[in-house]
Amino acid sequence: MSNWAIKCANLVGETGLYRLLCPGCLPVFMIHRIKEVDQPREGVTAIQLRCYLQYLAKQGFKVLSMDELWQHLSEGRKIPSKAVMFTIDDGFFHYQNVAARIFDEFGFPLNFFVITGMLDQKIWPWDHQVTYAFEHSAASHAEIHFPSGVVYSVNLDKRDAVTTMRAVRSALKTEPQGGIYGWMKAELYPKLEVDFPSDIPEEYRPMSWDDARSLRTRGHGVYPHTQSHRILSMLSLAEKREEIRGSLKRVVDELAYIPQVFAYPTGRLGDYDGRDIEELKQTGFSMAFNTVAAYVMQGQDHYQLPRFSLPEDSEDFLQIINRFEALKQTLRR
Repeated sequence: MSNWAIKCANLVGETGLYRLLCPGCLPVFMIHRIKEVDQPREGVTAIQLRCYLQYLAKQGFKVLSMDELWQHLSEGRKIPSKAVMFTIDDGFFHYQNVAARIFDEFGFPLNFFVITGMLDQKIWPWDHQVTYAFEHSAASHAEIHFPSGVVYSVNLDKRDAVTTMRAVRSALKTEPQGGIYGWMKAELYPKLEVDFPSDIPEEYRPMSWDDARSLRTRGHGVYPHTQSHRILSMLSLAEKREEIRGSLKRVVDELAYIPQVFAYPTGRLGDYDGRDIEELKQTGFSMAFNTVAAYVMQGQDHYQLPRFSLPEDSEDFLQIINRFEALKQTLRR
């Protein structure tokens, strides 16, 4: 659709027509990163996020907590037409220092899915380690041996570094993940001629368990997102179990409550499998989220609830929030 057509459709959306035509559709947004205005990275700025929340407050939307969502789904209650929910993954310091404070301004809950190894100050996510390596590499060419033994040729003279980094990161998501952190230090960083940081870089600074406790006292949710952010479908059964149960234990130990919600690392349909879902059920979880771009609705598998990435473009945000996207998805079926 043209920009003009989208703007017109969004104006119609503010009348409530699409919500009337597509009832029971709940948009759950996943925030990736909060970035500075001039940063080339993916993510929304603090200014954009505040504008989105101002719009929701002005239009009378209800921002649901995780408990409220579970009540609706488990009891078969009708999802309010002007409801929305927000999540944020991983556990970086600026999430609680910037994003949560913006939500606090409006009294809206934000749901954090945390990598417990990050809050333990032991790791920073492997995919961000890939980003850091490419951002600091002066190499023009490298032959990188992936964990499976596949050789990946990187020519930074011919391809944009950001494009190459994303391609490598994407390819690694289908590789064996058991030893991915050791592989970073032994293979990727030496091949890209980058020294592996002795301390977690400031831009990837994790939040602490004290931060998590503060979030809970302010009405936000904190839930496990594995111990190390390794992709579950690329792990052994024992490793899967340790990622799920170990992250649950750390949240219980530190926050003194038993969480019943989980989010899969990366979260595409191929990034987890039936064994992971069964493990979640046996461990006591009631819901789990992936990253399939769709609305949450009654009747869905509670262990495969979808989420939209929070758009950087406000017109895309309005399409989702006012359910024009729901109408489009219905017409495509």
